[in-house]
Amino acid sequence: MRGAKSGLADLKQLHRQALEARKQAERDERMAAQDRARLDQAAPEQDVDAFRKAMQSARPIKPRNQIERRPAALPASPAVAARRMHATGERPGGANAGRADAGISDGGVAHLLSENGTAYVRADAAPDTARKLKQGHWRAGAELDLHGLRVEQARHAVISFLDECLGQGVRCVRIVHGKGYGSQGMAPVLKDKVRAWLAQKAEVLAFSEAPPREGGSGALLVLMQG
Repeated sequence: MRGAKSGLADLKQLHRQALEARKQAERDERMAAQDRARLDQAAPEQDVDAFRKAMQSARPIKPRNQIERRPAALPASPAVAARRMHATGERPGGANAGRADAGISDGGVAHLLSENGTAYVRADAAPDTARKLKQGHWRAGAELDLHGLRVEQARHAVISFLDECLGQGVRCVRIVHGKGYGSQGMAPVLKDKVRAWLAQKAEVLAFSEAPPREGGSGALLVLMQG
C-alpha cells in the first residue's frame, strides 16, 4: 500500500515538472517573439545609418558623352525659300517641280530652224516674225550675257531669264552667247545649244540672229508671246 502511494506521488511530481517546463517554453517563446519585433523595428534605422556611412566617401560622377538636344530649325520664310529656289533653278511643287530647265535638251531641233539655223518661228506665229525681229520691229527690254558659263549653267540661266522676263511683262530680249573666239578650237560652244533651248520653250514665238550693231552672230533677239 505504501508502495502505491509512493508511485502516485512520483507521477504527480513528474506532471508538475512537465507543466512547469511547458510554461517556461511558452515564456521563452513570447520573449523571443518580442525580441524579434524589436529587431524588426530597429532594422530600417540601422539600414539608413549604414547607407549614410557607406556614402560618406562617394563622389558625384562627372557627366560624359552627354547628348545635346537642340530645337529643330524653323522653316525658312517664303521670301528666303523663293530666293533659294531661284538660285538653284527649282520651281514650286506640283507638276512643274524641279529645275526650271527640266526637260530641255541640248539639241535635236535643227529641223525647226530656218535661215541656215540662225532663225526660228513657231508654227502658229507669222512667218515674217524673225525678219521683223532682226529689223528692230521690237526693242529688247532685257539682256542676258552667257560668257563664262558652262553648258548646264547657261541652260538654267537662259530658261530662268525667260521666265523672269515673262513675269515682268518683257516680250523681247537679247541673249549673248558669244562667237567662240575665246573657246577651244575657236568655235562657239553655246551657239547651237542656245538655239535648241529656245526652240523648246513654249512661250518663245521667234528668234533671230542679232544685227551686227547688236552682236551679230554672237547674239540672238528673242520674242515671246504676250
